[in-house]
Order: sequence, then C-alpha cells, then structure tokens
Amino acid sequence: MLALWVMIFHLVQVPIIGTYAVFSFFILSGFLMTTIMHNTYGYNKNGIKRYALNRLLRLYPMYWAVALFSIISITIVSSEYSINYKNILYLPENISQVIYNVSMIFPALIPFHIEPRLSPPTWALTVEIFFYICIALGISKTKKITLLWVTLSISYFIFSYAISLNWVHRYASIFGASLPFSLGALLFFYKSDIFYIINKLKISSPIIILIIYVLNMALFTFNAQYHPFVSSNYIMEFGIYLNILFSLFVITSLFYRGDKVFTKKFDKMIGDYSYPVYLSHWQCGLIASFILYDSPAKGMNIEGIKVFLLALLLVIVFSFALIHLVDKNISSIRNRIKAKSAKG
Repeated sequence: MLALWVMIFHLVQVPIIGTYAVFSFFILSGFLMTTIMHNTYGYNKNGIKRYALNRLLRLYPMYWAVALFSIISITIVSSEYSINYKNILYLPENISQVIYNVSMIFPALIPFHIEPRLSPPTWALTVEIFFYICIALGISKTKKITLLWVTLSISYFIFSYAISLNWVHRYASIFGASLPFSLGALLFFYKSDIFYIINKLKISSPIIILIIYVLNMALFTFNAQYHPFVSSNYIMEFGIYLNILFSLFVITSLFYRGDKVFTKKFDKMIGDYSYPVYLSHWQCGLIASFILYDSPAKGMNIEGIKVFLLALLLVIVFSFALIHLVDKNISSIRNRIKAKSAKG
C-alpha cells in the first residue's frame, strides 16, 4: 500500500500521500531493524557483519537490476523525453554520478537534491542506509539510548521551526528522517504498552487501525488538493504528525494481531512487491507515457490517469519478474545468514 501511495504521488501527482508513505516506511524500518538486531543478529561483531551482509543482499541486487532497466528505458525513449518526464531521470555524466548511482549513496544532508538518480526515489534509500548503520552501531541498543535519540530528533524539529526552515528539512533530510526512524526504534521497547492502549480504546484490530490510518491520509490529502478547510503548511504538517502516530498504531496492531487478518504466505507476497514497485514505478511511468503519447504525460488528468494505469500493469509485471529472477535466488542466501545468526 505504501509503495502504491508513492507511485500515485509521483505519477498522478496527488499531494501529500507520498510524504505519508515515506514517513511510514521510515517508522517501519526503525522498528524492524531494531527488532532484528535485538532478536536475530545481536550486537557482537559477527552479528553486525551478518546484519550488514543481509541488508546489502536485500537492497542492492534488485536495485542494480532496476538501474539497468532505467538505462535501457532512457536509451529507448531518448534522454530528452526522459528528462521532460522526470527531470532527474537521466544517465550519469561523470564518474561521481556513476558512483552515486551504483552505490545508492547520494552524499548530502538532503540526498533529494543530488541528481541524476536512475531510480528517483532512492534518495530515501540513502537515508535508510544511514540509519541501518546507526542502528547496527547501537543507536537503539537500549531503551535509554533510544529515548535520547528520540529527544534529539524532536529537538531538531523544534529548532527547524524556530529558525523557519522549510518542510524539505523536516522531510527529505537525514536529520528530518531521524524522528520517524527513532520513534520506530522506540516502538520496539514500548510495543506492549502501545498495544495495551489501543486495546483499551477497542481499536486493536488491524483492519480498524488501517481504516483510521487511511482516512487520516485521505482527509489531509483532500484538503491539500481542494482546500475546503484552512490552507496552510502547518495544517499539512499536523496531518503528517497524526500519520506518525497512526503508523505506530498500525505496526503494533499488525505485530500482535496481523496473523488474524493476513496469512504468512499472503503477507510475504505483498511484502515482496513493495521494494520493486517503489524502485521502478517512475521508469514504468516513463515507458507507459512513451507508448501512449508523443510528449511526456503525467498528473491528475485523463492522460495522466491512462499513463498511471498502464504503468501499474507494467510495474506489476516487472516486479513479478524481479522477484522470481533476482530476489528468490538471493532470499535463499539471506535465509541461511539469518539461520546462522539465530543459532549463534
């Protein structure tokens, strides 16, 4: 769902929805990475090595396949068409740009500003990798350290308002992403307390929580698009903070009661599609636009909707191919690494 929200945000240009999704991704990553470090790998030297290797195998083989797909796509449609469709989607022009795109490390406090990116959303993967490393090094090793991390993250947000930094600094920067990541990590220590609260509120069902989560997104997205209520950046940001709260509730509910709604097989299947959809939707939109129209088309209009629907079909087919040709072969290696860590 989150990956599709990002796709809708980019190709149909529905406001805010992608921001909600990315922050939820960061929260989920903070929770999951902290959980596996505590429960699977451990903080010894061998555990950290296995954790790092597993993350590398999860992120890079599929990304490199998508990057190759990007190069082929840009070559087919022409660089001019590609740039007109998405201004940062063009071939690297020097060795530094090649290194950035091979490593998926866009070295800046706001990685969003570095271009080209063969997969445009990978600025957020730079952020993810940064915090993966921080978590491996122990930034969420104990409750006290994690609380300090959260406190510093909140302090940055307050400081950003005090000196009138724009929203990009609270969303697309390393410091901005620290808040959702740290709260996700803190959830590891307080998940039973959060579940007790939502259980008392009689909203512990994953379906109920997901409905609340989606309705929050829909309300503030509708306001951002049509302005029936007060139009203000602060209103938009208030909705995003509610999104953070509801994300914590969703993750907690799914952690304790997800098996009552989704089978493990179905859960794994939709999880497998998330990463390739996230990485390749811009490229599939580019190809869809090229097939349907002589000039690039996207946005909330008839042409944009047609491109989105064809791109959705293409991204599902391409993701299916990536999962079966790349990810399944890598997954067996990753599972062996996990098994060895668990035994250790």
